[in-house]
Amino acid sequence: MAEHSPEQIQVIEAPAGEDPIPLHRETVTAFVGPAPRGPANIPVAVESVAEFRKRFGSPAERSRMEWILGQYFENGGRSAIVVRVPRTGMPNRLSLPGPGGSLDLVACNPGPLEYLRVAVDYDNVAADDLWRFNLTVQRVRSPSNPLVEEQELWRGVSIVPDEAAYIGDVLGASSLLRLSGEPPRARPFVTPGANGIGPVGYVYASSDRRSNASPTDYDLIGSDQECTGLHALNQVAFVDLVCLLSGAPDTDIGPVGLFAAERYCARRNAILLLDPPSHWSQVEDVAQSQRNSPFASPNVMTYFPLLSGATGDGLENRSLSALGAIAGMLAARDRQAGQGDHLSAPADAAPAPLLLRSRARVAIEPDAGDARALARSGVNLLRPAAPGFIAFTGDVTLAGSRGAHREWRQLSVRRRAVMTASNIAHNTRWAAIQASGPETWRAVADQISRYLAESQAAGLLAGDTPRRAFYVKCDQDTNGRGGGLSFVVGLALARPDEFLAFRFEHDVSDCRVTEIGCRGCQSM
Repeated sequence: MAEHSPEQIQVIEAPAGEDPIPLHRETVTAFVGPAPRGPANIPVAVESVAEFRKRFGSPAERSRMEWILGQYFENGGRSAIVVRVPRTGMPNRLSLPGPGGSLDLVACNPGPLEYLRVAVDYDNVAADDLWRFNLTVQRVRSPSNPLVEEQELWRGVSIVPDEAAYIGDVLGASSLLRLSGEPPRARPFVTPGANGIGPVGYVYASSDRRSNASPTDYDLIGSDQECTGLHALNQVAFVDLVCLLSGAPDTDIGPVGLFAAERYCARRNAILLLDPPSHWSQVEDVAQSQRNSPFASPNVMTYFPLLSGATGDGLENRSLSALGAIAGMLAARDRQAGQGDHLSAPADAAPAPLLLRSRARVAIEPDAGDARALARSGVNLLRPAAPGFIAFTGDVTLAGSRGAHREWRQLSVRRRAVMTASNIAHNTRWAAIQASGPETWRAVADQISRYLAESQAAGLLAGDTPRRAFYVKCDQDTNGRGGGLSFVVGLALARPDEFLAFRFEHDVSDCRVTEIGCRGCQSM
């Protein structure tokens, strides 16, 4: 993975040399969307709902993200990458008055629920020192319930830029506040009560009213250059599943946002998991909507219907997402089966239903005939199962039938393909900085061939021999285009000797993976 620093220095982070490509790795699942508070536009790994609450939660609000993550961990997910996306706007601000003007501070993390307060005192500071002071910063649960959740004490800081304890530099290490603008000409006044005279007093942050609004699709997708929104995942080496939450409950991601998210996931060799549109209330709505929709992609999965009735979760009578349960189930099956068993079943076979744990129930109860109709539309179906469980059937993507390989209509086959491509792309990055010549070509081909031979032996590729399961071509023919390194890999994902081919093109900044066709396939 290439990262661009502010100085435009490119750093390639990849395995060194020709190390073997690991056959198995943990599925990386990312959740991108609004959360009550916490770090914004930064990928943060969490391993439990409790950890999410500590970093992103609010006692006064049970968020959709918290519900989805709870379902994810209950269904076998181990670690989640969370990217909190707020509405574009100014973070909470504080202003501390003084004889030389105000000291202006701004919260590190945006959002109206980021409740901060500060106090200034002069304890152990010389009475004639007009520049130094002590600053106490607290993050509290709420103004009405000022339980301190996090506190920082900065002693002997100065408003003089040339001094070692300059407030601007010191707050660079703070997780709560930053200096905003230029410092005043003199230190701020003591906060009333801070020196033990009268009740303890604090200056509370004020919020920008725009930060109270829900994030837009533009906020959710973000900027590639600034690594915001969905593009914050540029900082993560692998991404396999992406759960993208809409900006607000009962709203849908619009066409532009959907297209941009699909393009991003295709580039990252990831599958995008989406909630069903809000206007899907019956199976007939789904079928008609899909017939009329111009959108189709093997990199997108959705389902029907939503969930409802999570008794005791504070979310009663709401439509609830099943994204977390589906993602957790997929991650757990990858781990338990090593991507064998269910992934190596013939593409034409009807997949068995998979069980999801959930305290909620499906909003409506379609029948078996509806499952077939939805699968033809590229939509997976949720049905009631045993108490505490929901059946997931379909195993389909939104590939549609127009111009797509039939293999790409099956979710498990598509996931196997993109995860294999992701592993190859990441683990051959070492070759991007090597001289492109016969020696490097042979080394790359050997490294990939060993990995794919292991995959074939483990049942991840079709074919009873490696020759019938894959091929690798890295030679003068694939590298006649100039700089960089290029090679082609063919994978038999559903039937022996029917190869779906991918071109990999490495340069110093990235590896581009392109699907280039099907060799030996029957007519579709």
